[in-house]
Amino acid sequence: MLRVWIWGFCVVTGIAILKTYIVVGFALPQDAVSLTLVSGLFALFFALTAGVAYLSFTQLRGFLDRQRKEKLSPGGGDPVAKETVILRYAPEWKLSQAEADVAIFVVKGFSNSEIAEMRGSAIATVKSQLGRIYHKSGLESRYQLIAFVTDEVVGMASDPDEEKPQRVATRNALPLSGSTRSTA
Repeated sequence: MLRVWIWGFCVVTGIAILKTYIVVGFALPQDAVSLTLVSGLFALFFALTAGVAYLSFTQLRGFLDRQRKEKLSPGGGDPVAKETVILRYAPEWKLSQAEADVAIFVVKGFSNSEIAEMRGSAIATVKSQLGRIYHKSGLESRYQLIAFVTDEVVGMASDPDEEKPQRVATRNALPLSGSTRSTA
């Protein structure tokens, strides 16, 4: 960070020197130039250039932060969670809603039989959906899917500029059918 400040100071100083040289050399008569005038112009140009650089930097940083958040999570401000990653990649992978629901359950650690019970479907249906998920995502197993989602969550959560991650209730991310378990 110190390197950025030093680099920024040098650039602002260089631009202020260049502006002062241009004004003194081309806009002012040579008999009106004094050390006080040159120093004042340099100070003015340094302050103006530093102000513009600061505003530009803060605006650019805010813009890039917003872009990164929108890219990483659907809706831009969604909390960091496994559901967020699956819902973020579901359109890219062209997953159906049922496949996205199954993927969420898989990354939460549920077995195929538990997923089938919670969704009110057959185990064969869950296995078929998992096969399509792996094919569409380019992953080869539930372990690769879990590792991919975990890496994405860690990457999203480890950013020091972001707020602390929040939990998303599974029932808010996907509807459950069939018999459900109490989560209390």
